Amino acid sequence: MTEEILRQVLEKKRGERRREETAAKERKAAALSVSEVAEAHREYVYALHESLRYGGDERKRRAEKAYAEYTAALENAGFSERDFEPRTLCPICGDTGMHEGKLCSCVHDDLVRALGVACDLSPEGETLSDLARSALGSQAEKLKAMYARMSTYAEKFPDVNRTVIVCTGKTGTGKTALATALSRTLIRRGHSAKIMSAMTFNSLMLKCHTAPYSEREGIMSDVLGAELLVIDDLGTEPRYNNVTCEYLLLVIEERTAKHLATLITTNLSPENILHSYNERIYSRLFDKRHSLTLAFDGDDLRLK
Repeated sequence: MTEEILRQVLEKKRGERRREETAAKERKAAALSVSEVAEAHREYVYALHESLRYGGDERKRRAEKAYAEYTAALENAGFSERDFEPRTLCPICGDTGMHEGKLCSCVHDDLVRALGVACDLSPEGETLSDLARSALGSQAEKLKAMYARMSTYAEKFPDVNRTVIVCTGKTGTGKTALATALSRTLIRRGHSAKIMSAMTFNSLMLKCHTAPYSEREGIMSDVLGAELLVIDDLGTEPRYNNVTCEYLLLVIEERTAKHLATLITTNLSPENILHSYNERIYSRLFDKRHSLTLAFDGDDLRLK
């Protein structure tokens, strides 16, 4: 997902560069369509050729004089030689999108905006740092520790050991807020993060299950391609035979195999997940080799 969006951003940047190169050629053609400019340009080219070919101070002075007359003719016609060069929007990379072998900041900014649109999550809004500053009450210190841990996770991403994160706890204890802040942080760092409710995820899997095979890849592209997938409020979705458990397991396994991160928030305890789904899903979610469990305790923060 990220690679495709980056490809589109770079192609847009290159397209802008090509359009500016074309515009520069058109400006030069417009200038040379003025008879006085065209005549002065011909005189200058001839004088320069003679100076370079035969040398001599006289020919050099003649070429310099011809150039001065040419630039004067351009100015009189409302042009300058600078008009014939493509205008550069980014002085750092020259609109190539790359600087010293890395993405230029101008492309990164465009990438973040494009990721925000594609992931349906604005890069603007509360971050993990914001949440840490606003944490109050008896669970404030524990929440701050979680936010700090997720900040470190975001800094290392995608080179992380835990690709499955499960946030458990009662309603309103901050699970979704953390998941959203982590997603926003990753988008700001140039990674794709897709958030969907368990209801939406389940409906999408049902749509995939009943769709023709030729359409299934497109339906699953974001779910299987986002660098971070958040499934929010697992356990609130309806149960569909051959869909709910089967596709949840498929997605978790596919994403783990590709080393893509999956974060799940749920009001269910690990034991309830085992009983509500199945042992294989439980095993994938709580495998300590690949997963991290964050337990949110305390009262509903939204009621304080």
